[in-house]
Amino acid sequence: MPKQLIASAFVLLVLAGMPALFAGGSVVPVGTYLYADLEKVPDATGSLELRFTTPGPHRLVIAFGRKYRKDSKGREGTTEPEREAFKPRLAELREDGRCAFFAKLPPDYYDVMVIDASTMTFHEGISLIKNALADSIDSEREKLYIDEIRKSLGLRDDRIGGWEGFFDNKQIERIDVADNRAGVLMQQMRLGTALAESGAVLKGCIHSIDVIWVERAIAEGAGWQVINRQQVYRDEILARTFFKHSLLPTLSGIRVGTKAKKLADIALP
Repeated sequence: MPKQLIASAFVLLVLAGMPALFAGGSVVPVGTYLYADLEKVPDATGSLELRFTTPGPHRLVIAFGRKYRKDSKGREGTTEPEREAFKPRLAELREDGRCAFFAKLPPDYYDVMVIDASTMTFHEGISLIKNALADSIDSEREKLYIDEIRKSLGLRDDRIGGWEGFFDNKQIERIDVADNRAGVLMQQMRLGTALAESGAVLKGCIHSIDVIWVERAIAEGAGWQVINRQQVYRDEILARTFFKHSLLPTLSGIRVGTKAKKLADIALP
C-alpha cells in the first residue's frame, strides 16, 4: 500500500476514535456506564415516545424511574441484572432529535431530563424526594435546612476537599426537604487541571449533574450527611460554564404502563 494511503488511513482512525468533545455531541464513552444497557435488562413491553417542537440532534434525553431510586431502595442484596435495570434510561434520538424513544420500560412513573452540550441547556422534571414538605411548613425551618445543606455540599473555605472535592465549582439548582431528609439537584465542574488515565492533561472541562439524598445529622451543628447519590450526567466538554437550568413540569411523573406511551408538543424554553 502506498505511504500516502497508509497515512490517510491512520488519520481517519485517529479522528474516528476522538471523543464527542470535538464532534459537538453530548455523549462521550466516559459517561455511558451511567445508563442501563438494554441488552442486559429484562424484557418489558412499555415504551415512551417524546416529541419536541424543535430539533436537537445533540440532545441527551434521560428517563429516571421513581420506583427503584436509591432513596427508596438500597442496592445491598441486589443482583447485577437488577442494578442494571435500576439505572436511568437513555433515549434513542430520531428525526434530528425531534423524537426521543425509550424501549423496554417497566411500569413506573418517569422523570425526564434533556441535556444539550451544544446549547448548554438542561431541562428537567425530577421529583427529588418522596413526601416533600408542603408549602404550609414553617418557612423558617425550611430556610434553615436549605442553608445548612448548601453549606454541607458546597465548596468549603474552612477545610480542603469536602463532598466530591474533585470538583472545584458547584451550583445547587434545587433542594426539596422532607423533614430530616432532602433531595438535592446539583451541577459540578472541574476547572482545574484534570488528567486522563494515561496521565495526559484533559483539554476539556469535566461536568457532572447529580441527584443527591442527604440526611440531617443527629448532633446539633454537624450538618447534613450524604446517604446516596445518583450521577445522571458526566462528560468532558469544551464549555467552562454551568448548563442553563430550567424546571419543566411537563417532564415530571410521566406514567408508563405495559403499552406504548406518547407525549407530543414538548416545548423546551
